[in-house]
Amino acid sequence: MQNIINIIVFLLVLGSIIIIHELGHFLTAKYFGVYCGQFSIGFGPKIWSKKGKETEYEIRALPFGGFVAMAGEEDQLDNENMKDVPLERTLKGIKTYQKVAIYLAGVFMNFVLALVIIFGINLTSGQIPSNIAQIGSIVEDSPAEIYGLQEGDVIKKIIIEETGEEILVGNFSDIKIKGEATPPESSLHLHITVDRNGTDTIVDVKVSLDEAQGGYKLGIVEATRSMTFVESLQYTFQMFGEMSVMIFGAIGQLITKFSQTIGQMSGPAGIYQMTAEITETGQITYLLSFLAMLSVNIGIFNLMPIPGLDGCQVIFALVEKVIGRELPEKLKITLQLIGLGLVILLMVIVTYQDILRIFG
Repeated sequence: MQNIINIIVFLLVLGSIIIIHELGHFLTAKYFGVYCGQFSIGFGPKIWSKKGKETEYEIRALPFGGFVAMAGEEDQLDNENMKDVPLERTLKGIKTYQKVAIYLAGVFMNFVLALVIIFGINLTSGQIPSNIAQIGSIVEDSPAEIYGLQEGDVIKKIIIEETGEEILVGNFSDIKIKGEATPPESSLHLHITVDRNGTDTIVDVKVSLDEAQGGYKLGIVEATRSMTFVESLQYTFQMFGEMSVMIFGAIGQLITKFSQTIGQMSGPAGIYQMTAEITETGQITYLLSFLAMLSVNIGIFNLMPIPGLDGCQVIFALVEKVIGRELPEKLKITLQLIGLGLVILLMVIVTYQDILRIFG
């Protein structure tokens, strides 16, 4: 039963990213009046289709992509259903900025999906450190637990008996306990003033030197609070930026250190395994975060200047605008086939590695 659930969740995760990407292309093309003959989720044999006013909506057997068949595309020139479409309703008959908008709309929608998910998570369950030095939790069997510090205590001052040092604590980062002696004392006696339910209380704590960590550990964890609306928005763009930088870095390494980086990549099998592992934890927040990461990943991947991907289509449109004429159809079709071959080859390599990791 769990395997069935894992498969369903995997298809929903992958399907939502594909649908939102292709929907971006489709709606933008429709907005600019471009004729769209097909809107397909997946590749391979059709398992469901429905004819709309002029577009046939399809679901195909292999859920690893999708496409919108637009009049004027190189691979649609021989499509009998599009031969009588007026020039102004084809990609060849619209302005360059409109073409670029259509090509980038899928990536844009992937980014929007990720931003909406991240913002929703931040707003509903996002936590950030409190602005005061409040104890959120205490490590089991730590000095803090043994000597009576409590969750909710707000640390105001620490006096180190051996050195006489007085540490005034305004926030959690001020709690830095170190012995001044050389070599440092094996243990220190601390007099910690805390605000406990509105009353100042002094707790005497003995801490031992942790040579491995190079310091003295109380064993306390900082308290957190829920994000405000504005903070949720700020952290959303910060997290989105961090995801993007990480993915661009991975792509850069794929180009400069292919043999080293390719082994760290995952294809559909690897994504399924990660999705299954997250699904089995029962943590919907983790699953949504993973969905957001995948959406950013796929969006950025589509920006790469590989023939057949959106990034290269944009380059074609801009080059044609600069030179004042269309690039030869055979050249574009050849480049797109080469690009498609490279993408398929990459997919085969990472899928093979996924299988070795899973069953090896």
